Amino acid sequence: MEVQGFGGSLVGKTIWVHGEEWIPWEFLQKIACRFLIHDSTTSLLFTDTWDYAIVPRTAKDWSCVATILKAISASSSVLVAWTISVPPNFVRFVEQLPVTRLMLSSEEPVLPVDAVFGTPTAAFRGLCERMPPCRNHGTYTPPSSDAWGDLTRTLSEGGMSVMLTDVGESAWTLFWYKPSDSRDATDAKERASMLLSAAQRALC
Repeated sequence: MEVQGFGGSLVGKTIWVHGEEWIPWEFLQKIACRFLIHDSTTSLLFTDTWDYAIVPRTAKDWSCVATILKAISASSSVLVAWTISVPPNFVRFVEQLPVTRLMLSSEEPVLPVDAVFGTPTAAFRGLCERMPPCRNHGTYTPPSSDAWGDLTRTLSEGGMSVMLTDVGESAWTLFWYKPSDSRDATDAKERASMLLSAAQRALC
């Protein structure tokens, strides 16, 4: 079984990173504003650079997040990433915004996705098989268990992993990528990361 490397852009798409705290920066090269919604400032994600990193606790916090996103997405290319359960009204709101949406969770996504990243395991194969039909194409038919095992061993030995997407394709398609390429993909300019305190949020 042959699998090609993915070389497209996922800017403006909805992405699901399954079970990992990792950002596919390689495919998000033209993001002007990075926005993280999380529940802990001790996460490894905070080693990345964010323009906004917010830990919402109350309905007022979520309202503030929505206000900020609406304002900045009107004039900038925005990535909004979250690792926590988000209120249904916020899901509906962010689905309508012209932003890149990134869900980092082991739970099923709350939005239809354009790409899903994961580690090359039997569990990920099953996840791919459960991806629903969308955009006028059907479900994904994974390779046999033996073929999958051979593929994932080969990819793992080369430091590669797998993703499933229909971006630029007419059906769900499996690609390989190198996680290290995303870890190395950083902006040339210095970015000022901001964690908003409760007092700062109150200003919204």
